[in-house]
Amino acid sequence: MARRDFFKKTQQRRYQSRSYRNPHIRETKRLNWKLLSLVSLSTLGSVSLFGFLFAHPWFRIEHVEILGTEYLDRGSFERDVRTYIQETPFFIFERSNRFLFSTEDLSAMLLTNFALASINIGLREGQLYITLEERTSNLLWRTEDKLFVVDLEGVVAREITDPEDEIFQQSNLSELPIFIDKNDTPVHVGSTVLKKEEVDQAFLFLELLQEAGISYSYIDVDRVAGKWVKLMTTDGYSILFDLTGDIQNQYENLAIILTNQVKDTSTLEYIDLRFGDKVYFK
Repeated sequence: MARRDFFKKTQQRRYQSRSYRNPHIRETKRLNWKLLSLVSLSTLGSVSLFGFLFAHPWFRIEHVEILGTEYLDRGSFERDVRTYIQETPFFIFERSNRFLFSTEDLSAMLLTNFALASINIGLREGQLYITLEERTSNLLWRTEDKLFVVDLEGVVAREITDPEDEIFQQSNLSELPIFIDKNDTPVHVGSTVLKKEEVDQAFLFLELLQEAGISYSYIDVDRVAGKWVKLMTTDGYSILFDLTGDIQNQYENLAIILTNQVKDTSTLEYIDLRFGDKVYFK
């Protein structure tokens, strides 16, 4: 009897020492409150830091100062700048925030929209500084009965709409050549009407003519016919030359014709220098 009780108690101890559960009932896991608190604090800190950096007035552009404007439309320029800094690339946060503001992007946009020789953008203590240099006037371009100022790069700097424009008061106005587009091709500020090399070639030829005492009224440009131009002299005859050719050689051929073959320029209609050493005149 005692032996049977011994085995019974032994079996009971074994049963009680083991862990039994119902396989059909899921065990509820206990939350890791420490980990949850750490994640919550980290998220709250990140949101707070994000809000501080992107919303606090310390990091916001409050004022814009523009220096160097002379002829360009200042109102349009300021409007483009304001439009850029008021963009919202990240939901409610504007580019007026210094961390979302890009001097490179703003510079590229303004150089595209306006005829600028250079632009420098700086940011300091909530103040945006823009210093620019407009393209200078080196020649005049007429097309569609409109007159434009073009710089030495061949880029349209601005349109002249006022008969009292300051450019007409310049002492060197007579030195600004007038190019007339025979095809009346539409242009706008920033358009390239001549390549830089063509502008350089044209001014070299004009300089040589000035040294020879030959004055001119205007220069016709016909892009449909080719890359040549026709200069109208004040004596009434025209000179056709090629901006892509050897300007010095073309001028020397012109000098030979005027010295050896044409004694009276009043009877001259044109001199064609476009075909190398083969010069035609009438």
